[in-house]
Amino acid sequence: MGWPKVNIDDVWHPQSSIGGIGAMVCDSGGDFVAGCALSIPNIFFATLGEALAARMGVSLAVDMGFMNVSFESDALQIVSALRSQSMDQFFLGSIVKDTKTLLTQITREDFTYIHRKGNSVAYHVVKFATDIGNFVSWFEKPLNFIVDLLFEDCNL
Repeated sequence: MGWPKVNIDDVWHPQSSIGGIGAMVCDSGGDFVAGCALSIPNIFFATLGEALAARMGVSLAVDMGFMNVSFESDALQIVSALRSQSMDQFFLGSIVKDTKTLLTQITREDFTYIHRKGNSVAYHVVKFATDIGNFVSWFEKPLNFIVDLLFEDCNL
């Protein structure tokens, strides 16, 4: 049996400093398990949103009790920071450190960089949360507007 996959992403609107973060979970067969997204004010650069999204995705995996998890993100800088054994002076060090602390509750994990196209469901859900200015979460049944994207994203 394979590992669940958690896709994480952010959306950032530099003109308004509004951002959004989110995570989508599929099981090893590509079926939807859960998702959540949150609109956040005062995001001043995209990497901040990506770091917060990684923490949200790891937190969701921990809350769901996953022991083996594959994480995917299109933010190479964040993936590299989370893979690194050192605690460098990365300007988002406290968020990365907090995420690494959460990761200690997971037996085996894999953080992988993927192209933006492979993260389309997470992106659209985060954009939706940002557009409505709220937190959304759901389990077992995906939101209607992402069903086709979910099939493509979880089965790439």
